[in-house]
Amino acid sequence: MSPHAVIVDDNLESSETLGILLELEGYSAATAGTLREARQRIAEHRPDVLILDRALPDGQGMDFLTEALLQGPMTVVMLTGTSDPGDAAEAIRRGASAYLVKPATIDQLKEVLDRASQANRQAA
Repeated sequence: MSPHAVIVDDNLESSETLGILLELEGYSAATAGTLREARQRIAEHRPDVLILDRALPDGQGMDFLTEALLQGPMTVVMLTGTSDPGDAAEAIRRGASAYLVKPATIDQLKEVLDRASQANRQAA
């Protein structure tokens, strides 16, 4: 079974493009434009990877990061348009594997996913 990713971003075009790129890398992918939709997607199929924007129409991705990790182990990547070292440090402290600034390249994302995959294999 392929690893599953949920992409949470209110920019639909960006989410769909990232979903296609992840599918080309062997992931199944679902998108959500709000935290409410993200909760539904996670309830339907807990992801191996959660890609999360910092600011969403119905709340802050940083707060949702903590909530999402309560659902079980997953790699969380904060992907945001804001380059803020304080936010990056806070995201990592809360359990994110990475904090990437848009526009992140697929190579940057693949590097994070590869590291997470190696860590998961070592933990198993």
